[in-house]
Amino acid sequence: MLRITALLPLVLLVCGCPDKEQPVPSGPIPIIDSHVHITPTPECLEHSLRIFKANGITRFCTKSAGFPGSPRFSATLKIQQQLGERFAFFSNLDWRGIDHPGWGQREANRLGEAVRQGARGFKIFKNLGLGVRTRDGRLLTVDDPRLDPVFKKAAELGAIAAMHTSDPLAFFEPPTPDNPRYLELLFAPSWSFYGEDLPSRKALLDARDRLLARHPKTVFLGIHLANNPEDISYVDNLLSRHPNLYVDTSARLGEIGRHPADQVRKFFTKHQDRILFGSDLIVSPTGLQLGSLSIWPDDDSDADRFYQAHREYLETDHQGIDHPTPIQGSWKVDAINLPRGVLDKLYRLNALKLIWKTNALE
Repeated sequence: MLRITALLPLVLLVCGCPDKEQPVPSGPIPIIDSHVHITPTPECLEHSLRIFKANGITRFCTKSAGFPGSPRFSATLKIQQQLGERFAFFSNLDWRGIDHPGWGQREANRLGEAVRQGARGFKIFKNLGLGVRTRDGRLLTVDDPRLDPVFKKAAELGAIAAMHTSDPLAFFEPPTPDNPRYLELLFAPSWSFYGEDLPSRKALLDARDRLLARHPKTVFLGIHLANNPEDISYVDNLLSRHPNLYVDTSARLGEIGRHPADQVRKFFTKHQDRILFGSDLIVSPTGLQLGSLSIWPDDDSDADRFYQAHREYLETDHQGIDHPTPIQGSWKVDAINLPRGVLDKLYRLNALKLIWKTNALE
């Protein structure tokens, strides 16, 4: 978690102090948070459960359990044993040895072991395409054929392939005051990919889309609204072309909310069976991260407002409201007031069916 004390006066000047007293309505509908990152320690778990109880989160899924044999994976298994069906987890790949001819099969076998021990799938972070390099110094492409054995194994096992490919459009633009995420990039300069010797954002997403087409029997979860919430029409077409693709909302309501509310409501209604609620909440030994970096220490009341802001956007017709992660941009959004049936699918039923493999109601 990134906490900033230097330059705090500039922060207050740009975005103001958080209003600790502003009431935000919360809805009564239980929620499954399908995208969180919980450091698997007793203290972090206790902290997470306290937040979840206060905000009606009945189940949750961590996307960063590590891989079989790693300490993080072993610690995650202990949480699974403790919480049972309240908890789900995704494993991750180990990029070490990527140049070895047997790397793909090794990771496929590892996925099989992870699933045997309870993993519902695996998540690939954005370092694929932006950080993982082969021995000759080249970046491993998102659709590199070395990955194929893992995706084929996922199809055989019924495991989900969750992918974070690329990043927000603003991170590929000059990090100047004209950038809508200037404040965020000011405090996290390493998040900017502008001017680097890296693939373009379009090239990254195109490679991901080729991967989707190459593995039609594998179920994919495009986190962060397929990492292109800036273009709702693109995501709409992507979902229409690939019936094996689902998406989640994690850490992107700010970008989603920049579109007209009617357009977003139609999108959520059209694809109501394939969108999962996710927050991208991080609970670590250093504190909380609420959808983005923190420029002042967050406490549980901030986490409450974070979840309440999600509810307000999705459940009400309020106009000109704050989105859940204001540091991502100072614009206001208009809530989309989803029908109850759509909310039920978004909040719970889609996650129950996709991740928990059940249609049982909470």
